[in-house]
Amino acid sequence: MQKTVAVIDIGNTSTTLGLYRAGRIIKMDRVSTGERAWGGLARRLARLAGQHAPEGVAVASVVPTAIGSWRRAVRRVWPKADWLEVHHRLNLGVGIDYPRPETIGADRLCNACAAVARYGAPVIVVDFGTAVTFDIVSPAAKYIGGIIAPGLPLMFSYLAEKTALLPRIEWGRGIHDVGKSTKEAMRLGAIWGYRGLVREIEAELNRRLGWKRITYCATGGYASRIMRGTGLAMKIDKDLTLYGIGRIYELNRTR
Repeated sequence: MQKTVAVIDIGNTSTTLGLYRAGRIIKMDRVSTGERAWGGLARRLARLAGQHAPEGVAVASVVPTAIGSWRRAVRRVWPKADWLEVHHRLNLGVGIDYPRPETIGADRLCNACAAVARYGAPVIVVDFGTAVTFDIVSPAAKYIGGIIAPGLPLMFSYLAEKTALLPRIEWGRGIHDVGKSTKEAMRLGAIWGYRGLVREIEAELNRRLGWKRITYCATGGYASRIMRGTGLAMKIDKDLTLYGIGRIYELNRTR
């Protein structure tokens, strides 16, 4: 029977859970990162795995204060499960050519590992989350750095937070060529502006890197919706980060 690993990606806004088996993510769930009651988290884990306890749990987190709650939840549900937290000193399946590797987000390391395993090098991962990140792996299969810009959720919320009268908005298509209401004007500005940001960053990377062939892949909650309107050719890979977490577990646990 194939070994199963529970994989947890703790992001700034939401936490994604998955079950990794035989190089595939076979099940996924999502919970708010603000949820810290470990009893509730334990119930989510138990529902995810059902009757089959995983042999191990691998976690990538960009929110250090959230790890403790998840560890207590795991110990409650699966007291014998192995525990691995992703960091730069592990075998990642890729090299690192970066001045301070300890400052690289764990999710970005997972994206680099997964992208090289699935698509080869060079490869650039665009992760559409609270921030949009571009993670760059060289032709020599080394993580060399990236780009970080505001994500669409930040664009949606910024105007509402910094102005007295503008409302909070969420994803939605504009129905006119120009906004015919305050909400529609804000929505068009956020979405079109965000797509322009993504196009411009890709164009600059292509020009500055000068590599003949670069594979781009996109992941994160807004990836498919944003990419449909950019005209850019990117592979959409919704479980890329979770796959990377599972792959790193395999590379570092040989039993």
